[in-house]
Formats: sequence, C-alpha cells, structure tokens
Amino acid sequence: MGETTKKPAPGQTQGAGTGPVFDPQTYADELRDVRENRRIGTRIWFENDRVQVWDLSLQPGERLPFHCHDQDYFWTVTDPGRVLQRYDDGTSRVVDVEVGHTNFLTYAGDQCTVHDLENVGDTFVRCVTVVLKDPGAVSTID
Repeated sequence: MGETTKKPAPGQTQGAGTGPVFDPQTYADELRDVRENRRIGTRIWFENDRVQVWDLSLQPGERLPFHCHDQDYFWTVTDPGRVLQRYDDGTSRVVDVEVGHTNFLTYAGDQCTVHDLENVGDTFVRCVTVVLKDPGAVSTID
C-alpha cells in the first residue's frame, strides 16, 4: 500500500472541506505500486530536463487513479468545478476549485503525497500541473 508522508495542510487549498471516509482496500490494486505511478494528469503537454507540464482534464464522474507526488510542483485551474481527493490513509476532501486557483507544494527527502482525483461535480474540470524536475536549476527573472 502507499505511504503518504505529506498531505496539503488544512487551509492550504482554498475551498477544501472534509470528504467521506472510505476503505483504501477498495483501491488495493492501484495502491500496491503507487510509489511508481507518477502519472499525475491525463496527458503530458510538454517535457524537458527541467519541467514536465501535464493537462489534467476530467469530465463529470471521471477519475484519475491513485498516484504519487514526490517532486516540487504547482497546479492552476483553468476550468472550475468540484473534485474529490482520496488519500491512501482512508481520508478524503472535497474541493470547489475556481479559475486561477493555484497551489504549490514542495517535497524533501522521502516525502510524498499519494492521492486520486475524481470529478464529483456536474461540469468539466481542468487544471495545468507543472512538475519541477530540478528545482535548483530553475532560474528567476531579474
């Protein structure tokens, strides 16, 4: 099973509320090798040695399987809606995301976040997620 060592802090994501408790065994097949699953979106739009840019597009009722985040990344919502995020410890949260809603997460050492994402609203939801492969190599603009 997965080993979440990091979850977004309470209040870190605007509009997040506690979701229903669930049995992680329901997703045992996905969680078995979750540390190797870094498919954090529905398709890759761009990738080089420094970044990976994902499209995450979900129609109502669609779900992105459990996956692992262990590299610094951020996401920005382009199409608003309501999503359910389940964690491997049986907790979940429901988030109403708005256009422009952005979150940035950092990871150190063995930290990871293991979760899935399901569109539980009645509208199409999309966000763009950017993984920083080598955060030290990202330069700033003067």
